[in-house]
Amino acid sequence: MEESRQKLGFRLCGYVLMPDHWHALIGVEHPLVISRAVQDVKWISARRINRHRGTAGAVWQHQFWDRFVRHEKEFTERLEYMHLNPVNKGLVSRPQEWKWSSYGNYAVDRSRVEGCPIQVDYVRVPAS
Repeated sequence: MEESRQKLGFRLCGYVLMPDHWHALIGVEHPLVISRAVQDVKWISARRINRHRGTAGAVWQHQFWDRFVRHEKEFTERLEYMHLNPVNKGLVSRPQEWKWSSYGNYAVDRSRVEGCPIQVDYVRVPAS
C-alpha cells in the first residue's frame, strides 16, 4: 500500500488489511481515479504475497466498492466500521489488537502512532 501511495500520490487516511480483503479511506486528485489506486495496491501486494508464499493467482477479492465521504460524521463512521472489521469477523476482541490496521494512527498515545506499520495522512473533513 505504501509503495502505491508513494508512486501515485493518493492520500491514505485509514486502512485495515484482512486475510482476503482490505478496507481503505483514500483520497485522489484528478487525473488519478480511485479504481486505478485500488488496482495498483492490489497488483503490487498480490505479487509480493504470492512471491512470499510461493503461490500464484488472486489474493484479494476481485471487485471493490467505493463510497463518497462528504462530511466528518461519514468519515468517522467509515473509519470505525473498518477498524471494527477484524473484531466483527472474530479475529480479535478489540480493534487495537489487530496490527494490520490504522487504528493505532489515531491513538492519543503517540508511541502507538509511531509504531504503526503505515502512517496515514490526516485530513480535515467538513463538519457538514
